[in-house]
This record gives sequence, structure tokens and C-alpha cells, in this order.
Amino acid sequence: MRRARQLPLWPTAKLASDELFDGRRVLAAQLRKARARRRLSQQALAERVGIHPGYLGSIERARRNVPLDTLCRLAWALRIDPHELLRPVAERRRRTGSRPAPGRS
Repeated sequence: MRRARQLPLWPTAKLASDELFDGRRVLAAQLRKARARRRLSQQALAERVGIHPGYLGSIERARRNVPLDTLCRLAWALRIDPHELLRPVAERRRRTGSRPAPGRS
């Protein structure tokens, strides 16, 4: 039986992988933020959704791919739209410039 021929990656493949949407990381950050906003523990949210608390923890650590129905149940339990769980988090930028930080001279 012949093995499939492996094609070399395009030179831009490395650059493209750097620009891809990291859905797990985005979901983890948004889920943690929404759960904290509702003041729910992982245990309480997992009970509402019907999943194991350890599984919820692994989702919040961006270790798991999440099925669409689980994503919808998480959104329902948090009373938000599912698309909000996949909205990229704005990254904080470091202050650059010549002005000192407030409170410093």
C-alpha cells in the first residue's frame, strides 16, 4: 500500500497560523469573564449546564474543543447570546510614551 505524499508547507503557512483566530482562548476568556460577572462558581455553572465541573474548568483553561450545543447551553445559563462567547477580547496595550504613569513624578 502506497503512503500519501506529503506536500511541503507554503512559506506563508507560519505567518498565517500566527494570524488565525484562537477560538479556544477567546472562549475561555469570555466564559471566565461572563461567569465572574454573574458571580457564579464553576460548580454552580456546571450544574446549570449539566456538565462536569472538571470539564468546565478545562474549557476555561482552553484545553477543550467545545461542541456547539454545549456552547449554546453555556450561553443560555449565563443569559447571553452565544456569539458573545466568541467575541475576541480586546488586548490591553502597554502605555508607551514620554508621560510618566499617574502618581509618579
